[in-house]
Amino acid sequence: DFGIRGVALRLLHKLLPKLTHEQLYEIAQILYVDCPNEYQMWTLEIYKWMYDYITNYLTKEIKTSITPLSEIFYHHVRVQLLQLLSSKNDIRVNCRNFWCDSKRLSISSHHRLMVLVDQLYSIKTENEYLNYCTNFLLERTPHNPDYNHLIFENPLDKCLFQEFPLACNWRQRHHTYMTPLFTLQSQSIIDPSISTTTNLITMDPIQFIQTLSDNNNNNNADQQ
Repeated sequence: DFGIRGVALRLLHKLLPKLTHEQLYEIAQILYVDCPNEYQMWTLEIYKWMYDYITNYLTKEIKTSITPLSEIFYHHVRVQLLQLLSSKNDIRVNCRNFWCDSKRLSISSHHRLMVLVDQLYSIKTENEYLNYCTNFLLERTPHNPDYNHLIFENPLDKCLFQEFPLACNWRQRHHTYMTPLFTLQSQSIIDPSISTTTNLITMDPIQFIQTLSDNNNNNNADQQ
């Protein structure tokens, strides 16, 4: 009965602080996120409480040794919360705000990216990963001092534009980049009037020359 289930979830949420570590672990294993919207909201609240609990618990265990049960507990709750990011609007926003808290995701973009890659990826949420990962990264943009600044200081219709000469001929546009540098150096040796700083666009197409002289070829033949 859905009515009884809703009451049970609300009572369970109130009893969470009084339960033992093992009892919380067992409850986390039997809860599931695929349920109607009203019960999904209470399931989210329970998993949120469990996530904060288990992260604090693991922080204390680091000083001694982390037990396998605690590690499984943490990963299970984490994955369930990630799955709730693909729920309906209210629950998705609630879960997103939970993750965006500075206690869980750093306000530094660099550290936040590291956490997104290391902790917020799951095979079960792979289809939604790019969506919420990008959302979490862009969430920091409104906090930037330049966020409210206009891209252009003045309206475009009041700006003064200058004409920019653009070569329409593709040969002229790409001639500089398609010409090997050694051809220009070779021509400057033959004809000193050609400077290496000459604009290649204004020059005629360069005639390639052989890189070895006839004397060098004859010497190589004699050595053989």
